[in-house]
Amino acid sequence: MSLRPFLITLAVVCQLTSPKLVAAQGEGEVFAVKFATESLEQRMSVIANGAHPQAWLACNYVGADQPNPGTLYFCSTLEDFSRKLQFSPPEWFNAVAQHHLSQVVVWVKPEQSLAGVQQVLNHEIMHWALFSLPPQVSRQIPVWLHEGLAEMWADRGLTSTYQVSLAWESVNNRLPHLSSYKDSFGNEPYRAAVGYALAKEFVVSLRNKHGDELFKKIFSSMRAGRTFDQALIDYTGLSVVSHEQILRTNLKSWWRVVQEIYPHFFLLVVALILGLVPFVQSRRRLRQQALHSEWQREEDALDIWAETSDNTQDE
Repeated sequence: MSLRPFLITLAVVCQLTSPKLVAAQGEGEVFAVKFATESLEQRMSVIANGAHPQAWLACNYVGADQPNPGTLYFCSTLEDFSRKLQFSPPEWFNAVAQHHLSQVVVWVKPEQSLAGVQQVLNHEIMHWALFSLPPQVSRQIPVWLHEGLAEMWADRGLTSTYQVSLAWESVNNRLPHLSSYKDSFGNEPYRAAVGYALAKEFVVSLRNKHGDELFKKIFSSMRAGRTFDQALIDYTGLSVVSHEQILRTNLKSWWRVVQEIYPHFFLLVVALILGLVPFVQSRRRLRQQALHSEWQREEDALDIWAETSDNTQDE
């Protein structure tokens, strides 16, 4: 029996009960939570309770004063999902944050784990936090940045679903530019997956280099009238285009290509080496045996020569 499902669930529970989240619970409830069925309510109660502190944490991360109030709705069928959204979503949609309808709608599929639903909801909660920024800021945030921050916050993505390799797309000069995702990701699943992965890569690279406070500083500058690109230059010294050029160069490196195209490459190398050990040892034994036999023949020959020499002297 695998321990992985248990460990994932334990990680989610620990996340929901961590000191940071418990402290954030004092800020108050954000969502009016609703469920399509009673069984869904029983299954999702832990996730629903954690949505409020997560919203406060996400708002603090981007510098929003407080999360906007809204409704969090859990549904169990595609029909209910579409009805609540008031449109037919693309096939890869699992949840949507709609600030104009003041709601977050999550489609809980039967095969989804507790951790999987938590990741999906965290993604939408970051969207909700960005919507909670002042209008003059939120309306300037490009769609790719919305999704990049949401994917980073949730630490999950379509990359695992569609097996996207940004390095392979880059090497083959098929990697779209972030600007092509400024307003929409479109309806084609693979292109959308590439966009999600690229946006997350961009956001994570900025966070790793400049720290978690970067986006709060940028959105604070945008409150004062700076554009996103201007604020990015203020705090990093480079524009979006320059950062993207560096990112695309890194994606074309042979090391990154090997990592993405052959994710188990090094494991395979180790396995091959370990597999060759018995063969090498066997060859070594045969070689030693051959040498030993050769030495034995030489010794036997020397003994015979010595005996012959002795006999000749006796005569």
